[in-house]
Amino acid sequence: MGYKMNTKRGPADLKLLQEMNRAQVLETIRAYGPIARVDIARKTQLSPTTVATLVNDLIAEGWVRSAGEGESRGGRKPTLLEFNAKAGYIIAVDVTDTLLTVARTDLNARELEEERSVPHRFTGHALAELIGETVGTIIDSMKARKLNIAGIGISTPGLVDADTGIVRYSLKLNWMDLPLGSMLKKRFDLTVYVENDTNAAALGEKWFGAGRPFENMVYVTVGSGVGAGLILGGRIFRGITGSAGELGHMSIDKGGERCECGNIGCLENLVAWPAIWARVTKAMKRGVPTVITELVDNIDQVTPEILNKAAWASDQLAVNALTEAGVSLGIGLANLVNLLNPEAIILGGELIGKDSFILQHVQKTMATHGLRVPGAAVRLLPHQLGEKARLYGVAGIVLHNLLATRFWSSGLDTSAEPVFPQ
Repeated sequence: MGYKMNTKRGPADLKLLQEMNRAQVLETIRAYGPIARVDIARKTQLSPTTVATLVNDLIAEGWVRSAGEGESRGGRKPTLLEFNAKAGYIIAVDVTDTLLTVARTDLNARELEEERSVPHRFTGHALAELIGETVGTIIDSMKARKLNIAGIGISTPGLVDADTGIVRYSLKLNWMDLPLGSMLKKRFDLTVYVENDTNAAALGEKWFGAGRPFENMVYVTVGSGVGAGLILGGRIFRGITGSAGELGHMSIDKGGERCECGNIGCLENLVAWPAIWARVTKAMKRGVPTVITELVDNIDQVTPEILNKAAWASDQLAVNALTEAGVSLGIGLANLVNLLNPEAIILGGELIGKDSFILQHVQKTMATHGLRVPGAAVRLLPHQLGEKARLYGVAGIVLHNLLATRFWSSGLDTSAEPVFPQ
């Protein structure tokens, strides 16, 4: 509804009211467009005159444009309005220990364009330099086409201080207190946001994928490691030091192996792909019979897809490996459900797909190890965006902050999450 203030208003109050209403009109057009002025007034409870004035301003500044005519309601056909997603473009960056991906997207952040993937073996400052060079290539291409760049969003593994853009610690990338955000900001004179990779994927699925219906959800990735992005009340929960969600280092086996973190019996040592691969290939070297030998030329070619295929073919080695991993993951997720009581858990990562053999064992174990009431309420869903979730997530972060600083700087809650068109 429209924002109302008391009748004793000074110039500052009037300016604040105008900016708040302007932001509300733009968000309504973004979320519900194409939409007629009369419907904007109805949804915001602002007067038609106020809406008309604000819309004219937004059109003049390029944020809103005409989208044709709507159906007549007894008089002239109304002009429909939509958010101008081409008013600016976002550069989204995803960094892993083996691949650097850079893409651009418009302000709807729904389609990735000009995507470039660069395999690499770099760490430390060499990797940071590769990021700068690859982003620079995209920027040069955009400037040649006279495209307005709204900002850069970066997803990276490790402990990230999202407020400062500093990667506090990333073992995989050999980064310690790397000011990645300020380095790129200084290089390109653009606003830069840096986010942990699992949090970025969680936001991507929340805004654009399987998590859209949920305000309280956990995104869990199972691949080279295990991590969780916690979205509580519609917002990322980071914890005091920004390290919330380290699900992979939850200890569930007191007699297990020592993890690289120093703990014993970590979930990651039981369900991450490197651990599963090591157990499977060790058994193959011992001569354990398996159809996997018919599917690959050497053990280095064993992938999650190969193991999943063998399990569905009732290969005992594959069945045992994925069943054991599924049980361990189910215990970890049951603990999450008991602790957080989320609406949904969305599973992502290279081990998870719609036909993943592991899922049935995860579900069975969650049912037997979790509390009955929260366990019955939670939904376990596969991801929708795959490896692109991180790119969509950081693109959404840039867009949210762009609108917050451009339109909400005078008093609206800039921490509130945006509403994205469906």
